[in-house]
Amino acid sequence: MKRVILIALLVCFVVGTLSISAMAEDKATRAAKNTALGWTEIPKTVAKVTKDTDNPFLGITVGLLKGIANAFSRTASGVADVVTMPSQSQTEPVIKEKMVE
Repeated sequence: MKRVILIALLVCFVVGTLSISAMAEDKATRAAKNTALGWTEIPKTVAKVTKDTDNPFLGITVGLLKGIANAFSRTASGVADVVTMPSQSQTEPVIKEKMVE
């Protein structure tokens, strides 16, 4: 069971990493990715906190809370970009997500 959870977290981490790999993307692509893949911040943050603290309990508790905050921020940023897309010609997002450290 432990191995299955580890593999699932690894897959989620890879998907999250791939979702932010393109540096120069247009606003529509960024908005779609942030809206659709905001949830990938949760397993990515759990894995990062677990690795940084070398404590699985902190990874599951603190990492989960930070991941939820990061996921909400990324998803809200994507939704704001989608809503304001027709009215703006800028390339910067309306709301910049701020990741919890």
